[in-house]
Amino acid sequence: MMFAYAFELEGLSVHRAIDLLTREGIGVLSARRTPKKGLEIVINANQREKAFAILQGSCYNIKKSRPMGLMRILEKCLRASGLFIGAAIALGAVLFSQTRVLKIDVTGSGAYLEPEIRAVLSEKGVGFFSGMPSPNSIVPEILSLPRVHFCSVKGEGGILTVNVEVGDETEPVRRQPLCSPADGVVEELIVLRGTPLVQVGDSVAAGQEVVASYALHGEEKADCIVVARVRVAFPVSREYALGEEQARLQALLDFGEIADLRTEKTEGGWRVEGTGHADGEMNFG
Repeated sequence: MMFAYAFELEGLSVHRAIDLLTREGIGVLSARRTPKKGLEIVINANQREKAFAILQGSCYNIKKSRPMGLMRILEKCLRASGLFIGAAIALGAVLFSQTRVLKIDVTGSGAYLEPEIRAVLSEKGVGFFSGMPSPNSIVPEILSLPRVHFCSVKGEGGILTVNVEVGDETEPVRRQPLCSPADGVVEELIVLRGTPLVQVGDSVAAGQEVVASYALHGEEKADCIVVARVRVAFPVSREYALGEEQARLQALLDFGEIADLRTEKTEGGWRVEGTGHADGEMNFG
């Protein structure tokens, strides 16, 4: 990285900060998960003020920021005037890079995901003799693959290098479709990889396939790892031979979170009604 800046963020669903910056035209050069579910993102140094303003106005906390690459050298040299000439030499040592992709290298502990990574590149129109891609168009997609916690994309001398690091390497990747966890209505469906077979509002049965383990390329199907999550809403109605408050607590133990919870007195106790939720996911987060 030549002129780059790193931000370390914390917050709920912190990986979505990449989408926030991308929508505002900020190029994300790399992203790496940090302990305590944080995220470190690296951007071009000339966009750091805009990125700082965007992140300050969001729900993400900036733990720290720091210069990287030649930007770090430049700042040190500016603070030490005696090294100014050395800084000028360092800044002038920029390697010539070709503008077309002549070779694709997938490196790191996540290299075994090369078929999926090449599929992502293909979907983005990246292949041999194509133009070098913008990192922010690829990093979020690759970061969403199973167990990937770091990804960087670098194009130099005609070689596109995608470095991917994964965690929990002993855990097997589940190459299977996502099925509905209960009878009910699809309330939320997030599909990062795979082909959705239903949509929000559809009625589904427990065990029904909702996201298929293939991607469509025109009329052709290509096997892929499903990365998806579904939430199914279902009606709750159960009578308990208990007091009203005890019946409420028991219903929450039986069904988990219940929306629009209400109670009704019966001859044998109390009836608890509302809307329950069942969540299912495949290789998601």
